[in-house]
Amino acid sequence: MRSQQQFWGLLILLSLCTLLLQGCFGIGNANPSNGGANSKTVSVAQNVFSGKIYATAGHNLFVISGDGPSKKLLDGGNIYDLAVSPDGSKIAFIRRFKNYSELDLMASSGGTPHALISGNGGYFFNSAGFLHSKAYWFFEPSWSPDGSKLLFLSDYIKLDYASQYHPGQDADMLDLMVFSISVNSPGKVTALAYTSFGGGGDRDPSYNPTNARQIVYTHYANITSDGSQQPVQLMLADPLLISQSPGKYRAGATDSGIAITTQKYQSIQPAYAPDGRSLAYVRDENTTNTAIYVMPLPTDVTATPNDPGTEQKALQPFQKSVKLLEGVYYARPTWSPNEKQMAYLVEQNEQLDIWVVNLSYNASKGVYSVQGSPVQVTSSGVDGDSRFAWTR
Repeated sequence: MRSQQQFWGLLILLSLCTLLLQGCFGIGNANPSNGGANSKTVSVAQNVFSGKIYATAGHNLFVISGDGPSKKLLDGGNIYDLAVSPDGSKIAFIRRFKNYSELDLMASSGGTPHALISGNGGYFFNSAGFLHSKAYWFFEPSWSPDGSKLLFLSDYIKLDYASQYHPGQDADMLDLMVFSISVNSPGKVTALAYTSFGGGGDRDPSYNPTNARQIVYTHYANITSDGSQQPVQLMLADPLLISQSPGKYRAGATDSGIAITTQKYQSIQPAYAPDGRSLAYVRDENTTNTAIYVMPLPTDVTATPNDPGTEQKALQPFQKSVKLLEGVYYARPTWSPNEKQMAYLVEQNEQLDIWVVNLSYNASKGVYSVQGSPVQVTSSGVDGDSRFAWTR
């Protein structure tokens, strides 16, 4: 039996590990965030875009119309990562609490949200006498093309992972992986993509809007043996591959995803074009700037992700990447529903705001380009550590 003093020491250690995970998702100071918990409005420039943009400011939920003022749909100060269903009727989002989060659903017109799955849970000692937590984190939901499922990031299998691979660890596997859940039958959570222990986990997951057999995500790999680099690459995966071959593609063993960007650059925040054929993403351009690129997507590469020939094929479209925009902090590219515009975040005057730029597509070359000058949409600050969504 451990003493009460030992118990609280272990509890503090586990809490510190949790804070490290929280910092990666903006609960600390890892990402710019602004708006203020008491934000009342989001100032919007008129007639810059069509449709609606759902965003958070002060981590309250707002809808921004292209031809009208913003409207607050939900208070709370703890709302993150908005995703609108394909038919536009529902919003999925994350509510964060001190030691866990939950995945909520709400009508896109507003109303009372309900939790699809909650991560609330307590602490316990495992059979080896180490302290573990039954509380879970959920982040960054994304809808399947038919609206029947949501994928998300979580530490959901940390207890299974710890018992199988690292039973002697004080803290569980906190690196986040990609999972899915049925909207109508949320009792079962399914793993879609794994990560390696201590690498940093996955991030930025989403379904291809036209292909339910393809997902994209950012993968943070283990730091190189000489300590000089951590590969950060975009990955494609078949979300059914793990369930079809659980012995081969399992946590701690084989990666079911395939890299579509090289290790030379750190590429993050992938965003599918609505037609599912192109991908926008953010690349670290130099020590001060980030840039938004667009690349075509490879085809027929997710069935055999560990085959050397497939790996080479998957990287070929990356060489056709085209830079659209570059600045000190450009982030979270988001396509308009008709693919004729792109919204993104820009940092200036110590706050983040949404800007929009017009796009042109050269069908013969398969290349997007910027048309005209970008226009600032919001001027009162939105949250940088939270996804926003654009609908018709």
